[in-house]
Amino acid sequence: MKEITVIVLAAGKGKRMRSSVPKVLHQLMGKPLIYYVLKELLALKSIKQIIIVVGYKGNLVEKTIKNLFPEQNRLNSRLKIEFVYQTKISGTGSAVKSASKKVGKSKVLVLCGDAPLLTSQTISGFISDSLRKKSSCNILTAKLKEENAPGVIVRNPRGKVRAILEKAGLSALAKSEIKGKCEYQEANSGIYLFNRSDLLKNLSKIKKNPRSGEYFLTDIIEIIYKQSKSIGSYSIKQANQIRGINTQLDLQEASKIMRTRVLNRLIGSGVNIIDPETTYIWPEVKIGKNTTIYPFTFIEDGVIIGSRCRLGPFIHIRGQSQIADGSYLGNFLEINRSKVGKGVKIKHFGYIGDAKVGDSANIGAGVVVANYDGKTKNKTNIDKGAFLGSDTILVAPVKIGKKAVTGAGSVVTKDVKAKTTVAGVPARLLKKRKV
Repeated sequence: MKEITVIVLAAGKGKRMRSSVPKVLHQLMGKPLIYYVLKELLALKSIKQIIIVVGYKGNLVEKTIKNLFPEQNRLNSRLKIEFVYQTKISGTGSAVKSASKKVGKSKVLVLCGDAPLLTSQTISGFISDSLRKKSSCNILTAKLKEENAPGVIVRNPRGKVRAILEKAGLSALAKSEIKGKCEYQEANSGIYLFNRSDLLKNLSKIKKNPRSGEYFLTDIIEIIYKQSKSIGSYSIKQANQIRGINTQLDLQEASKIMRTRVLNRLIGSGVNIIDPETTYIWPEVKIGKNTTIYPFTFIEDGVIIGSRCRLGPFIHIRGQSQIADGSYLGNFLEINRSKVGKGVKIKHFGYIGDAKVGDSANIGAGVVVANYDGKTKNKTNIDKGAFLGSDTILVAPVKIGKKAVTGAGSVVTKDVKAKTTVAGVPARLLKKRKV
């Protein structure tokens, strides 16, 4: 593959989202929309330059992306993510033009930052197809219902691409020109691969749309066609991949699709998910084989779960948590930024936060780790084989020693030594255990 410059369009406000948040920063399963686009692009070795065009609240968009991809800011990074500010938000054509001076490669991939369902496999296939055809421009397309299509492909009598009609411009006359009128149309994805020279020399030829006052990048297709240059198309069957996010309803639909992808991947790898309809697992979660997930389970990004575990029902496992092999975490339980060892049992309601739980520990019903003192999230260490009685409260920072025991209802404010038993409020030593 040739080396490619990518221009990601991320300047829009997204008026139809009815939100003050920039469109590309709206959250989908715990991450901004643009995170998914960049993650898939960074997986491709042919991508050597990424330019992001920002506009509305551009400083916030840039800061968020830099925090999400800190490795791309390093001097020795394989590629850097660069930012260009579109001072006047006046359409996709204007956005690409604002980035044109930074383009350093002979091929230019243009796509939108609000297409989180697009995969690296699809992008790779599209690039390969484009290079094979040696076309001036190649367009990624799919069959979508007309109401969901941002624009449709128009072909000449020989079937060659000659233009793209924006949805707003689909007049009765324009519709009559679309080959084979039917419920489904060949929709434009907003994803293109251009020859650098053909793109840059024709951007200035795009005229302002009289209705919107914007410069549409789609108009460049007809300009290139009239120059008798080759325009290709690459159609995909997974039409959902090209759906942009324009409304809150679109966001909810994308969430359903993404969640189904995640669950299918886990089920295919040997995870037993009792009821996918009531299970919410974010994309960057790892779960080992033969683990069973009961209904109404919510697992956030960054969680790692071993094999032969049982989780739920009604459990919330938050980021930076790890559950080792063979542990059983039951109903009405929240685990947050904690490491749970092998063979641990926490079967009935409670909160474990900023804690390390040793192998084979038993955490009774209603146990709460009080990890926050109003200023600091403090750490708790529950050692191997410890047994915490029901309704124990551990006031962090605190350590529970190996095979130590707490009585029901204890409020533990001081470290508990190994093989000892404490009880009461505050918890006091009762006796030396015989082992």
